[in-house]
Amino acid sequence: MRREIPTDVLEMLTVPGLRPDKVLKLYRELGLNWLAALEEAVRGDRLRKIKGPGASLQSKILLGIEMRRAAQGRRHMHRAAELLKVAEKHLREARPDIVRISPAGDFRRGCELVGDLSLVAEVRHLPDSAQAVSMGVELTARLTDAAHYGVTLLLATGSEAHLAGLRAIAASQSMSLDDDGLRRDGKLVAAASEDSIYRALGMQPVPPELREGRNEIAQGLPETYPSLSPITISPGSSTRIPIAPTVSIRLRRWPRPR
Repeated sequence: MRREIPTDVLEMLTVPGLRPDKVLKLYRELGLNWLAALEEAVRGDRLRKIKGPGASLQSKILLGIEMRRAAQGRRHMHRAAELLKVAEKHLREARPDIVRISPAGDFRRGCELVGDLSLVAEVRHLPDSAQAVSMGVELTARLTDAAHYGVTLLLATGSEAHLAGLRAIAASQSMSLDDDGLRRDGKLVAAASEDSIYRALGMQPVPPELREGRNEIAQGLPETYPSLSPITISPGSSTRIPIAPTVSIRLRRWPRPR
């Protein structure tokens, strides 16, 4: 197929649900030779001219284009696992004082498509404020100490909707949840572990895979969640990334609220 049609036409294969035979048909019968032309033809109702299921194909392609656009800037979790594994290796080489590292963000929540690549690392020697390490343009690692590892991991994991729910629960109990931990009247209540933060809020710990801001907050008061296997970056994945991400480390301080 690559020998029969221009390279730009192959971009249309990135549309979910659009098979190679259909791409070839669209190119030969309508002269559609790149993705933008395909979208213009679909929105202009031109695919009805194709023999066979023109109208149904048109609807399917439009949905696929919208799905592709929504997924831009994201990658499949298997690819994300490889990127995170490489980043962890580089981070450990750059910071020998690392005690433990955990993936965070979309990946830790088990999202099939991962947008934010994030790691949380506990280090032995850290200044008064936590640090964010930018590793290229795709990934951020958050360095923290043992006393704040839990809250750093919680906030880095998300989702934003879940965290908003936790902050609402905290506010209802005259507490606040921020980068420094769960506090009441300026005094630290919990920060070292995620479980301690949830329990201080009167909740059962919510597995990362359920933290999507749906009904998990209400269910956690005080229902018990089933045990879910944590997502890890395991070696031996069938997905291979030929080029490791470039690692450039820049530090910035996160001021802690006083």
